[in-house]
Amino acid sequence: MKIAVLFDGKPTSGGGFYLQLKPCLIINEIKKYNSKIEFIVLNKESELLLRKKGLKTNFFNNNLFSKYFSKLYVIDYIKDLLQKVNINHPFTSFLKKEKYDLIIFVGPSMFVKFCGQTSFIINIWDLDHKKNSQFPEHHDNFTFEKRENLIREVIFKAFKIVVPHEQIKQDLIKFYFCSDKNIIVQTLIPMPPTIYKEGSKKGLNYKKIFQDLNLPKNKKIIFYPAAYWPHKNHKYIIDTANILLDRNILNFYFVFSGTDKGNYGYIKKLVNLKKLNEFIKILPLISDDELASLYENTDAVVMPTYGGPTNFPIYESFFFKKPLFYTKNLLNDKEISENLIEIDTSDPEDFCKKLEILLDKQHISTIVKNAYDYFNKVCDEEIFKKNYKNMLDEFEYLIQRWKEK
Repeated sequence: MKIAVLFDGKPTSGGGFYLQLKPCLIINEIKKYNSKIEFIVLNKESELLLRKKGLKTNFFNNNLFSKYFSKLYVIDYIKDLLQKVNINHPFTSFLKKEKYDLIIFVGPSMFVKFCGQTSFIINIWDLDHKKNSQFPEHHDNFTFEKRENLIREVIFKAFKIVVPHEQIKQDLIKFYFCSDKNIIVQTLIPMPPTIYKEGSKKGLNYKKIFQDLNLPKNKKIIFYPAAYWPHKNHKYIIDTANILLDRNILNFYFVFSGTDKGNYGYIKKLVNLKKLNEFIKILPLISDDELASLYENTDAVVMPTYGGPTNFPIYESFFFKKPLFYTKNLLNDKEISENLIEIDTSDPEDFCKKLEILLDKQHISTIVKNAYDYFNKVCDEEIFKKNYKNMLDEFEYLIQRWKEK
């Protein structure tokens, strides 16, 4: 059995890059299938990175011809016509030529549409386009239609569908009337804990890296690691900081960091307009070590997002033992919710009041201890490997119905 894993992330893509990288690293550790797995990459930068980490790669040249084909395949009648005359997408031909039996998509890639006769496993991280369609990122450039068509096309064809939370599984069943038998729930496993541990072994001075960011020493630092999308709701933190300033409460400082997804300029303009530069620092996408240093040395993490229900900063803040302020009622999961501090994202006043919790050291100590224990329970790489091994074992058994093992 020959297995492919598609890695189409780029280091500049922020959180989405690590959403794909960490699963690849863990899948590569499944001993039974290690020699049977290749990682398909679409750019040389990713190919170099994966090879450095000991992964066997296979490069697919997603050139202009391939991209043109992808646009044609979006139009149903053209796609049908091409398939009738046996003209395949270059990626379909690539998979056939390489004789892959199964391909794992560690993200919701559009390339899943071009699998042809190759069976596949797909990860679906969220259904935000369905639940938050009011945001521009879900309707610009027909994003909603593309996402909706992708899910509807693959949900009944996939060998398995992997989702990061039970709530997303139930939403898939509700929105698309699909069976639950092929949906696997696997918690997101974040990359920063691994980066931090590896850096610590090398003797990296995270305190010095943090100091080099030149953040105030006499204020409580509250970190928001998120790409600058409208649905990430940086505006809520700006409104909160504005209230604190009006009340002369000057002991909190907010740090943003992430990839610009179209909203960076607007957020920066608001901070300047409201004269909040002494209370908010806007950083671009920072290095891995800077990210780890912020997590280690910050006083709290905040995430007033509309998207989810789960996001990496939940598990990252739990690992680094930092209290997390998170969108109220976004998670229908008591076990997670009791380990964070919920905030009403329709009311910045609520966040202002909740910030007082940071002054209660004993309460915070209890929260972060329980959150750390929860992280260790659910972000277990052995459970991840077992889940994927079970899927591969099942497929290996099935494939023997028509070919030798």
